[in-house]
Amino acid sequence: MIWSHICSSIMFKKHYLDLLLAMTEKEIKARYKHAVFGFLWMVLNPVLQMAVIGLIFQYVTKITIDNYFLFLFAGLLPWNFFTQTITKTTPIMVYERSLLQKAKFPREIIVLSVMLANSFHLLVSLVLFLPVVAVVAGLQIEKVLFLAPALLWIMGLTSGLSLFLTSLNIRFRDVNFFVQALLPLWFYATPILYKVSFLPEPFQPLFYLNPMTGIIEFFHFSLLGQGVTHMGAIGFSFLTSFIIFVLGVVVFKKQSPYFVDFV
Repeated sequence: MIWSHICSSIMFKKHYLDLLLAMTEKEIKARYKHAVFGFLWMVLNPVLQMAVIGLIFQYVTKITIDNYFLFLFAGLLPWNFFTQTITKTTPIMVYERSLLQKAKFPREIIVLSVMLANSFHLLVSLVLFLPVVAVVAGLQIEKVLFLAPALLWIMGLTSGLSLFLTSLNIRFRDVNFFVQALLPLWFYATPILYKVSFLPEPFQPLFYLNPMTGIIEFFHFSLLGQGVTHMGAIGFSFLTSFIIFVLGVVVFKKQSPYFVDFV
């Protein structure tokens, strides 16, 4: 597993952990360098998305979901974390070619630093979002506790898929273009704008082939008490995520020794 591989390296070479933390800190600072609003963009970006999409879907399509704007925001936060990480990490080994050529270290640190930096943004956004939910819709502690497994789930899926895609992209540069074309379509196949229960019943199981479906459902459930219509389907979505994670780790570990040959 990727985490056991990282931990075993750190036990013998603590500077790998220092490198991971340093690269994560650099990633966090670099994103908002010279930005007037700085870290406020962590919240402003999904708020603007929520406002535009919410106005269109609630007042034009007449969609009926309780606290729809909060429903949208609860889905956009994990989705933005997922897409921003995938978009950044897919071509990252190509962009970091000079670092790969000059230094020897676990290559997965490059990917994990981006994922951890975006995890920081997600956590801060959630901390700011929780009081709003508490005031507007009310929070149930027993449901909020599901945020922890939801966060671990999306971090696992995102890191596994990032490792897989960056391994492919370093050999086949078309992968990055494919990802950029796929993510907007993936957005509409994920229950962020709607509930899975709104779909025709025969098609609902197909949507759980999408690993992000179960994750978004968990976020909706933990924050708003909505979603998670069928635990069996959620389990299937988790299984899909686990397969992607394992595949990403295996492919990355097999291909990473040869990255320098292709950059």
